[in-house]
Amino acid sequence: MSRKIEELDVFPRYGKLLANPWSLKRKLIYKVLPIHTLYPLRDELRLAWVRWKSRSVPDQYRNANNLFVNLGAGGKGKPGWVNVDSYPFPGINCVYDCRKQLPFPDESVNGIFCEHFFEHLDYTEEVPYFLSECHRVLTPGGVMRIVVPDSEQYMRAYCMEGWEEISKVRPLDLEQRDHHYHCKINVKMELINLVFRQGSEHKYAYDYENLEFVLSKFGFSNILKQSVGESLLPEICLDQSERASESLYVDAVR
Repeated sequence: MSRKIEELDVFPRYGKLLANPWSLKRKLIYKVLPIHTLYPLRDELRLAWVRWKSRSVPDQYRNANNLFVNLGAGGKGKPGWVNVDSYPFPGINCVYDCRKQLPFPDESVNGIFCEHFFEHLDYTEEVPYFLSECHRVLTPGGVMRIVVPDSEQYMRAYCMEGWEEISKVRPLDLEQRDHHYHCKINVKMELINLVFRQGSEHKYAYDYENLEFVLSKFGFSNILKQSVGESLLPEICLDQSERASESLYVDAVR
């Protein structure tokens, strides 16, 4: 006897994918391999293809210098910058998997901006490579700006009674629906998991102490907690103001 299972209206909405009537083949695949396993595998296979296609990209920057680089730029590329992403969004002029390697020469980059990408890196397998590469390509005195969800803010707000404080960090509408994913948040722990896990996309949650530790470990100095719009190098301050309430801003010098 078939059963109708009520779905949880939370991100990611795997149940809505299964409800798609045209995709019998897709449903059969999902019965063999669960979606929460299939999607990360699909993404890794795509990234392997990106690495293969972009293997000549370092040649394009062989003699480059005085660069400004936006890593994991998404659709927020800035004219005049090297905007790096594994997806060819509008404004992306360097399609590259930058998790373990950067295509730039030693000491060729004046500033790096990295907003809401660093938390997508595996803490033990990818972060050491990524930060070492960022340190390598920066000029002495060059600045890296990292922006991530601020775990300390979220945890403090979670411990407060009611929804008022956590809604200041992550805006929710009057029906407690998330403004970005448009799913209803039933209990505060759902919101914490949405932010810290985002399905399987987010790999690690940071506070300032943790971010300062890893930046220092991989060679950076003068590591400062900043505010939105405030940086040691104003040129690299590309902050999205709509993410300010939930974000941790950190500058680090090579």
